[in-house]
Amino acid sequence: MIRPPIAALKTSILLLLAASVLSAAGIFWSHRQDADARADLQGQQAALGAAHARQQQGQTEARLIAQHLDAYHALIARGFVGEENRLAWIEAVHLANQDARLYGLTYTLSPRTAAPAALAGGLPLKQTRMVLKMPLLVETDLPRFLDALRVRAPGLFRVSSCRLARLSDAPPQPVNRPELDAECELQWFTVATDTDTGTMR
Repeated sequence: MIRPPIAALKTSILLLLAASVLSAAGIFWSHRQDADARADLQGQQAALGAAHARQQQGQTEARLIAQHLDAYHALIARGFVGEENRLAWIEAVHLANQDARLYGLTYTLSPRTAAPAALAGGLPLKQTRMVLKMPLLVETDLPRFLDALRVRAPGLFRVSSCRLARLSDAPPQPVNRPELDAECELQWFTVATDTDTGTMR
């Protein structure tokens, strides 16, 4: 029986094993590089998609701004957007009192506070409480005053409540003398803005 020349083949076998190990390492490295390249490509595609989405959102916002810019400026001019214009509100209630041919009034204004979240609807809506007290001749004087105020109002307001009370228990006199006292609570609404940039905050 003839033995194979192991000693002579030893070097060839070692070279073959080394080549196999190197080939396997090369295949593993190639697969790893391919996976990394695919992951990098997916990341770049995701970043590109996000950039496109931001660009489209910016274009949509620019169109909306251009579409509503005139209305926004009209709200600023009306006194709804920006700082509260207390002097204009005071002037409006006095002029409405004159328009309704009433007998004067007194008022108190509270500091501006945040409007209830349910009313604000996500806007930075603020409200300022105004309490009006005025003498009236008859009950119908009050709706006449409120109608005149809606015409005069430089902004948006809501009547929260009104209360009427008689000034005395004496029977009404046949002269134009106030017999009633009215007290109304109004809320003036404004949308606060960043005064430095002119944008809503």
